[in-house]
Amino acid sequence: MNIYERLIENPLFFKWIYHPSPELEDYWERYIQLNPDEARFITDFKKQFELLRYEESTLSELEKRSLAQQIVQKLDAADREKKKIGLLKSILQYAAIAILFFSIGGLLVYQLMLPEKTNYFAQQTAIPTLTNKPVLILNNKDQIDLKDKESVLDYSRKDTIVFNGGHVINTQADDNNPVMNQLIIPYGSHSRIRLSDGTIVWLNAGSRLVYPSRFAKKTREVYLIGEAFFHVHKDPEQPFIVKTGMQEIKVLGTKFNVSAYPEDNVIQTVLAEGSVSLHANGSGLFASDVKLKPNQKASFDKSTKETKIVTVVAGNYTSWTEGLLSFQNTDLSRVIKKLERYYNICFKYDDPLKSTIEISGKLDLSQGRDDSFKYLEQAAGVKFVKLNDQNYEIK
Repeated sequence: MNIYERLIENPLFFKWIYHPSPELEDYWERYIQLNPDEARFITDFKKQFELLRYEESTLSELEKRSLAQQIVQKLDAADREKKKIGLLKSILQYAAIAILFFSIGGLLVYQLMLPEKTNYFAQQTAIPTLTNKPVLILNNKDQIDLKDKESVLDYSRKDTIVFNGGHVINTQADDNNPVMNQLIIPYGSHSRIRLSDGTIVWLNAGSRLVYPSRFAKKTREVYLIGEAFFHVHKDPEQPFIVKTGMQEIKVLGTKFNVSAYPEDNVIQTVLAEGSVSLHANGSGLFASDVKLKPNQKASFDKSTKETKIVTVVAGNYTSWTEGLLSFQNTDLSRVIKKLERYYNICFKYDDPLKSTIEISGKLDLSQGRDDSFKYLEQAAGVKFVKLNDQNYEIK
């Protein structure tokens, strides 16, 4: 069995391509260090898969292997003719693989990468100081320590911010020139905020929301990093827009969830009620707005600028607002990532393959960390070993 055949037979190789994670990156980095003679073959093989932009679900296992064998043949041929062919001919050879890819039901997208309009977004979401506690930053740079891990803010009263049940901050805002506030929620905390128009936003752990204390007359715009659930107050004359830097979501009145963490490869939008329109910034020549229906999820790939839409149970993606974590046929690594954010802790695996275990169920996070861990240990057939207050190992 040659190196390419071994890679095809290794389930962690395809997982590395389609669902990269720190654990898989560490696994393959160690593998290459132990097998330096195979380094070039591994990196070349992986690069050729990445040249073909498609969703994993479009290919069966047989088709994936067929495509892999075609890539192997082209790589071998290119290696033999390395001194005879130039860069253009190599590209044309790999284009032949793309034609094969069309024939087995995939989708290849050529894109013109346009400059992303994220400068203003970056300015609005800049953090003056790092924080490990919930903080409200006002336009004058004053920082308000919200103290509670489950903070609540209300902007419905003009020129007034009420937080955590009774604390009051007096403000002054010009409706034509709104001032921006920033709410920072670190790992281990959550927040709910009622904006000046009546829209309610649940902000998940490790997230930031930038918003005006009073909306301008034409549009309602907010800026999100992380995850939030929006219950937007309906106003046909004043569209509500959520900006994530790489994507904009436009609504009139609806309920939807957005997950746009910087460390994640995908921005996910799940619609619970109403309708939303999504626009990707700088998404290429064939870009168009994507509209969602209730119980649909749009997954926007940051690297390929492609959006995939699937039907889901919206409640599985919004239950976190009620302290529940729902998952169905989900990789353990994705559930663990949510727990890391919720509890502000870190996990590592003694075997990266365990991160790919699929589990289904529902966690009541209000029952406490230990109960959540016991349930996951039973569901996944693993053991959580506590290393210290912040770190655990999965065995």
